[in-house]
Amino acid sequence: MELLIVKDKRIDYDGSAIQSHWAYRNFGILGDSIVIFRGKCDVKVEEMIDIEDLRQSKEIKSHDMVHYIIEVFDLVNTLFASTLQKLFIARLCEVLGEYGVKTQRKGDDIYVNGKKLSISIATVSPVSVKMHIGINVEARGIPEGVDAIGLKELGVTDVDEFMEKTGKALVEEFNKVKRDSLKVRWAQ
Repeated sequence: MELLIVKDKRIDYDGSAIQSHWAYRNFGILGDSIVIFRGKCDVKVEEMIDIEDLRQSKEIKSHDMVHYIIEVFDLVNTLFASTLQKLFIARLCEVLGEYGVKTQRKGDDIYVNGKKLSISIATVSPVSVKMHIGINVEARGIPEGVDAIGLKELGVTDVDEFMEKTGKALVEEFNKVKRDSLKVRWAQ
């Protein structure tokens, strides 16, 4: 899995990066990838993937987030997409623990002291699994009624370092899962 961390510019997330081959079209990365960047979040209704959010007319926005756009081509299946999403969220919780942050994972979201730190969605395209994870840098520009928290409020102030550390952790986790899947024989 290839990792790209974009530090030299901000990229706002509007939901369109969930389309297949986004990393290839925008950065020339072909194959399994994680692209990490920082920017605003404002998911347009036409880009919403979660039908429950659509039905409830929820807003998905934040003034400043770390975004993870993940694409995997091995197994195009929504169960695999959801499983991988929750594995990555659990791994992000572990990395936050290394910063001294006590987290709670509720499904595919990260909470700290009952406040929402992240958003995420996993789906499939005809050729790949696609995933977006967003972590608030600061809890500003959040939809009304959402009790949120950000990295800076938790004492994580070096956002570039956080992007590096979490990106490497997710790639290592994925590569280990892939290696482990290759070293077993089938049951007879």
